[in-house]
This record gives sequence, structure tokens and C-alpha cells, in this order.
Amino acid sequence: MKRVILTIIGWVLALGLQAQAVENMRIYTDKDCYVAGEYLWIKVCVTDSLSHGSVLSKVAYVEVGDMKQVYAQGKIDLQNGNGWGRIRLPQVMHTGAYQLTAYTRYMRNYPESCFPRKYIALLNTVQATEEDNVELFTDSISRTSDIQLSGADLWTDKPAYGNRSKVTLTLPDLPADAEELTLSVVRKDYVLEDFPLSADGQKNYTDVPDQSFTAECEGHIVTGRLVGAPADYVNARLACVGKDIRIFDGQPKADGTYAFYTTEITDMQEIVLTALPEQESPCRLELVSPFAGVLAEKLPKVRLSFREEDLIERGFGTQLHSLLPADSSYSKSMLQQLHNFVPTSTYNLDEYVRFRTVRDVFVEFVKGVRISQLAGKDVIRILQPDIKRFSNMKTLVLLDGVPFEDHETILNYDARLIHYIHRYTGKYTFGGELYDGIVSFITHRGTLPDMRLDRNSQMFSYEFPQKKAGFTAPTYDSEKQIDSRLPDFRHTLYWNPEITPATRTLSFYTSDMNGTYTITLQGISADGREIRMQSGFVVNPNR
Repeated sequence: MKRVILTIIGWVLALGLQAQAVENMRIYTDKDCYVAGEYLWIKVCVTDSLSHGSVLSKVAYVEVGDMKQVYAQGKIDLQNGNGWGRIRLPQVMHTGAYQLTAYTRYMRNYPESCFPRKYIALLNTVQATEEDNVELFTDSISRTSDIQLSGADLWTDKPAYGNRSKVTLTLPDLPADAEELTLSVVRKDYVLEDFPLSADGQKNYTDVPDQSFTAECEGHIVTGRLVGAPADYVNARLACVGKDIRIFDGQPKADGTYAFYTTEITDMQEIVLTALPEQESPCRLELVSPFAGVLAEKLPKVRLSFREEDLIERGFGTQLHSLLPADSSYSKSMLQQLHNFVPTSTYNLDEYVRFRTVRDVFVEFVKGVRISQLAGKDVIRILQPDIKRFSNMKTLVLLDGVPFEDHETILNYDARLIHYIHRYTGKYTFGGELYDGIVSFITHRGTLPDMRLDRNSQMFSYEFPQKKAGFTAPTYDSEKQIDSRLPDFRHTLYWNPEITPATRTLSFYTSDMNGTYTITLQGISADGREIRMQSGFVVNPNR
């Protein structure tokens, strides 16, 4: 109850802020030219009208597209206006210029011209298409080496390194009020000629779109649209599959959609959307994209100096992604901890004699739960200690966090798949329904194994906002690691969006790719002045 009251207060305060708030956003990427199949590392910084980190929005949306379609999208979790993540650029993207656009849900209350955007160049090393729009200069080798190898601002401990060698970087004394500092180390194997990176247009906040968008002040808002809707009331519900209890009510909107106000959920999750009409009839909820689908009005032509062997090497490196070990920082993450609820009793079924069905388990050794008859069907009842009897009210029955209205489905479920049974006493409200207790079943895998959902429910793999995806890179601090036969074709050696004015030194390792590398430090000062410093070093196998 306390959490509900605080959430309501937060919404009221947020609505008050929305009446006067204006959000601005800045974008930082690890580089300006990509190869299809590479990751684009991005940091977004959202500020309010006073240039402070915005506390209004908790999610930023990023899109990469041309004048015809959007090719890549991503959601980024925001903390005090800052967040970062990565976006995989598909292999199907053609060679040419693209527009990178970022915005919050609240910013969609203003014209798309107010969204921050920049141009990036992309090369497809696998296929050529009719949409390719690039002019390559492959004989201008000298053009790709015009970089200062040591700067007055950034120092490396050596000007040149061998493959898989440690680089120690010293940063200068930065202003104490410097913000949004981001550092990247990328191979300098291209030169973009007459290519505008900024694509910002005129910001006109007076032309307000017809549709109104609520700020995501608590977390990501998932939207579902009812299909086959009956005329009567429908109770819409979203549940996250896992070992936590995360259930969200759907709030009906005027356009026929339902909004689910989720909190504290990030990364890829399995979710179940359920539509429960008052009178039994087939209907379901389908996901609605939260993205605006911004297309570029125009794009510049890419004129690029690039050495052919470097282009081949980068293309080969992108094809190695599937061969390298999976990055655990961006895999599906299962919700593990029970959220705000403490079970009255817990049964670890691995410690008991195994029975075939859940019904048998209840009969043999689970206390405080019994099976009763209601309208010709078996239902689960919980013993309430305050009244010393089994309640006649509904019991919320969960399997891996997903509610099941038909208790017989759970009673006939294979108990050998279940690891824990948690029993909760007390009253709980979910989806506008009052429940007298909860019985939660957690399987070993936590993925609803061998369970078929009813016709009013659907399971989706849904990408919630990335929570500060960590840049991972191998370390070569032993002979065994240096001699590893696993190829290392990292074009971006290092990406750090958490640089602070107090940062003095940091280190990283070179890859198997030779050439000249650029170190770039970006950010702004408290008065809005741009901070940009660069230097570089060489990677040579003979070092």
C-alpha cells in the first residue's frame, strides 16, 4: 500500500512537471562510420529547461534509418537523465548515409523536428544494392593517416604497441564542472569528406502533435491493443515470466489500447499479455511499438577514403560475432528476487519424494492449502491465520510469475518440473481483483516449461530498456591469453561513457587489427561549451 501511495504521488508530481517541462537531449557515439553487422555504442544525455539532468523521463528511444525505413531501434534506461547502450546494425543495411534519432516518450508531445539527430555513414562489405550511395577513394592511403599521434591533452605510455598489448592512457586535469564525459578508442581507417555529422533542424515547440504522450517517470510503458474485443469490460494484465512476482494492470486509453506502467524492469524478458473479459469470449492483446518511426527528410552523400584491405578486415571482423562467446551483459535476464513479498511458507520440492502432479503434492505434504469445488471446477484455497479458516475469496495462482485463472491447469501440471512452492497469506490486489493469498510455483528453468497458455494469453520476448550495457573486451595479461587462437578483430578497442573529471588513468588492450587508432574524449562544461580532445597511437605487429 505504501508503494502504491508513493507511485500515485509521483504521477501527480510528474503531471505537474509536464505542464512546464521541456526536455533536450545530446547524443554521443563511439564513431561516425560503421560496417553492417557492427555494434553502435551510444550515450544519451537528457536535460531539462535549466540544463540539469532530467528526472522526468526514465527511458530514451534510439532509431537508425534512411528516407524509406528504420533499420535498427533500441531502448535505453535513464538515470538522472543519463544512459547508454548498444545497437546492432543489421547485415541487410545498404551502403550510404543514415540518420540516428533519439528521443523520450515525453518529447513526442512536440514535433519530430525537435528530436536530436545526427548522420552516420555505413558500409556493407557483404553485398551491393541499388540503394548504395557512396563515393569511395580506395587509393588515398595517406588520407587515413593524417592524425596527430600524441596530443597535449591525452597521453599514452607509448606511441606504438604490438597486437594484444596493454595501453595505459593518462587524462588531463579536466574542469570540475565537466559533464557527460565519454571516451572512445577506434581505428582510424576512414576519412569522411564533406559529411555533416549534425542533422539538427529548427526546434519549434509551438506546433503540438494531435496525440498526447505521458512521460515515463517510473519506467517503460508497454502498450497493448485489444484484438477481437467484446463490448463489455476487459481486464488487461501483463506478467513477467521468471522467479519474481511482476504483474501490471492495463490502463484503458481512448484509442482502444491498454498502457502497462512497468517499473524496475530492464533488458530482454519473456512477458505474457492476458485479456480477461467479463463474459467468456476470445480476445487477445497485441503489442504496439513504442517507437515513433522517424524517417530522414534528406541524407547527404557519403564520400569516403578507405583502404581496401582495411574494409575487408572490418567486414571479416563483423562475421566473427557469432563465433565469439556470448556477451552475458546483453542476454536475456531472468527476474530472480521476489519483489516486496515475503512468503509465509516455502517448499523446496527437491527435498521431498517426487509426485507426478501438483494435486498429489498438495494432498501429501503442502500445509495451509486445500482444493475446493466452485461451479464444478477445482480451485485452490489458502488458510488465513487471522480468521483460522480457509478463505472463500479468490487465490492468486502463479506459475513462474504468470497468473492462471484456471486452477485445474496448475493442479494437473507435472510437479517434477517444479522447484519451489511459495505460499503467501494476506490480501493482494492485481488487475482490479482482490485476492486472499498467493500460491506461487517456480520451475527449475523459470520459463513456463510444457505449459500451454489459454486462448486469451500470449507470450512475447520483449526488449525492455537496456540498463547501462557494459562494454566488454578481452584482457591479455598472461601468455596463455596472448597465445589464444581465438581471433580478436575489435575495431572499437575501448568505450567508456562514465569518465569523470577525477579520472586520471585507465587501460585497455589492443586487438589483432593493425593501424592507427584515435582516442576521442567528448563532453560539455557546465556553461554548455563543448569539450573535445583527441590523440592517437599505432598498433604494429613488429612492436
